[in-house]
Amino acid sequence: MADAKRCCANETCFDCRFWTEKIRWAEDGGQRPGDSRQAPAPVARVNGLHFVIRPMNTTTPAQFLGFGGALWTFRFNDGREITSNDVMTQGEIPERFRDRLPDNAVIVPQEQPESTARFGSFEGLL
Repeated sequence: MADAKRCCANETCFDCRFWTEKIRWAEDGGQRPGDSRQAPAPVARVNGLHFVIRPMNTTTPAQFLGFGGALWTFRFNDGREITSNDVMTQGEIPERFRDRLPDNAVIVPQEQPESTARFGSFEGLL
């Protein structure tokens, strides 16, 4: 454990540099910084998982969007809600970083449309 702490303090391994960057994002307003190609994007942390919420995208084919273009809604602790079809995850926040990257949102379940299609007499036979 001492090696992990020293490594984190020195930012000498990929894992430490990766999560230290996410800590900087949290300290700089809770968003991934923008650059010449993309605007800043809000960051959500839910149940120890880290997400970047990119703007809704209606022009890119779904297979090129985060989670295949699935619709996500995040409700932040400050009351904001953000919905997007282009959400990226950076994975599970390691335990040693969770005190500096606490949860800041919850995922709001999406309402599923009721099916109007009726199955025929063959239902359940396949």
